[in-house]
Amino acid sequence: MALIALVIKRYNELFKEEVFNFSDEYKVDFNFETNVLKIDKNPDYIENFYGESIYNISPIVGINGTGKTTVLNIISDYLPDKFEQELDNQYFFLFEIGKHENKVRFKVSRQNLSVANLSEYGESPFYRNQDGSFELDSGYYDGTQNILYVNLLNRGRGTLRYRTTLNQMGLARFIHSYLWLSDRNIISSVLSCSLKIESYGLKPMSREIKAIGFLIYKSIYNIFYDEVKLIKKFLSERLLLECKEYLEENVSNHEDSGFKLLLDIVKELDKNEVKDETRKIIKEYVESIIDIVNIFREIRENGSLIDNESSSILLKYANNNRSLFEKLSDKLLRYTKSKKLVNDRYKSLEKYNKDYALNETPDYHMSTGEGNLIEIFSRVYSYLLMYEKNTEDIILIVDELETGMHLEWSRRLINILIKNLSEILGTEGKEKKIQLIFTTHSPYMLSDIKPGNVIMIEKNQDTGYSEGKILQNTFAKNIQEIMKENLIDNIYGDFALEKIDSMISRLNGEEVQKGNEEELLKEIHLISEPILRNKLLEMYDKKYNTSEFSIEKQLQKLNLNEEQRQQVRAMVKTNNRAVDTEI
Repeated sequence: MALIALVIKRYNELFKEEVFNFSDEYKVDFNFETNVLKIDKNPDYIENFYGESIYNISPIVGINGTGKTTVLNIISDYLPDKFEQELDNQYFFLFEIGKHENKVRFKVSRQNLSVANLSEYGESPFYRNQDGSFELDSGYYDGTQNILYVNLLNRGRGTLRYRTTLNQMGLARFIHSYLWLSDRNIISSVLSCSLKIESYGLKPMSREIKAIGFLIYKSIYNIFYDEVKLIKKFLSERLLLECKEYLEENVSNHEDSGFKLLLDIVKELDKNEVKDETRKIIKEYVESIIDIVNIFREIRENGSLIDNESSSILLKYANNNRSLFEKLSDKLLRYTKSKKLVNDRYKSLEKYNKDYALNETPDYHMSTGEGNLIEIFSRVYSYLLMYEKNTEDIILIVDELETGMHLEWSRRLINILIKNLSEILGTEGKEKKIQLIFTTHSPYMLSDIKPGNVIMIEKNQDTGYSEGKILQNTFAKNIQEIMKENLIDNIYGDFALEKIDSMISRLNGEEVQKGNEEELLKEIHLISEPILRNKLLEMYDKKYNTSEFSIEKQLQKLNLNEEQRQQVRAMVKTNNRAVDTEI
């Protein structure tokens, strides 16, 4: 499924009668008076321009406050089964949902804006005929959608399918993405990140406890005080008493004593008395916690894990411990999958499992740009795993894609995304494609974008509404020209412009301002742009007679006394008058 266009009749006080096209395969137009939709095929469309795995790339640019992020938020809020209508806001989405018998299928979303030439089809998919008319598609469409919203300004959060998520496979995929990018020499920094142990619901500990021990303690606490008793009901009274004593801190070593309890819990869950599905699920869940504790201990022994604090585990990658981090990634992935199955059991009981031990969304201690790039790939990996049975394409939207990145990185970023996303989808995507829509303030990515794919949003000062326009000439264009023509009004900063204006005013003044010429000359020499600097120096020389070729400069070079200098000045003055008379 690909997003072809967002048609907005009105959205708050920001947009009015706007059509945002996100596909250069089609040109969508909408008559807001007659509500007639028109879809034209682009005769210049080049299929697979970015490769077989990338459907299209659509940057949204514009100054702050014009509505770039609002457009992304509207897209991310799309739900295929959303029936409620917004009374004040009228808009709809147009999707391409695949091809059938050499015909392209489209679908218009449910929103509070009717389409006159589709009214008889209701919410059914439709075909576009060669003459531009539409035809009902009687085939079935299940209404799924696959929008992945990565919010780099609030890591770990964003819209993933139908809900807001904490990137449930965060650390596992974060490590995997780091190794992927590091192997390809895209990232050079050493991976350093920390995991938080959730202390929600716990009273302050009476004794100091290190993070791995605290992770074990919190896991046993969740089992023992679970109101649903999902795991507790399978345990013996003897073991429950041991758990109680442990939680009351009647032990000498929280880590070793707690680890033994987890092993005993698995043994009792493994009894043959009851072999139901729930017992199997919760047994695998506890085993996954044990696996994580074991690998944490191995990494700590290797010297790459610090758990001095109770609430945080600090991990630092090195080349000599790669196998340990790969193993950790696998164990964390198993843990998150097991936890999901446990959560599904709670849902079947109409309960919510609010007790977690480990927050898998990491806090990284690397450069912001590198961490954000890893986060993007981590989210894509997580999505592919969470919805591996889904065959739909992915609509990936990212707000301020270049956040925290150096200009050189932002210049390379589109190529990095194209190559690596294509490789990932080729091996793990099951023939899925990605459509990338993002906002940016960087001109350095626009030179990699096809003509007509860059959406620029500007505020109309007369109406107060933001309006979108298409930038046609961007691909392989000089980046400085893109900046000057489309993104900024001036190539100099405002402060520098004020200084330059001040210099020109002083140089154009009729009176010589004695005592200020040296300061003015210093300011002129601060200007880095050579043409502008030289022009101001010419004006300075003319005003203060400081040119190397001026009479005064030449007289200083000659070994003359003052009387002789006066005679030369008089001769020059007489010659100048003669020249002026001849002219």
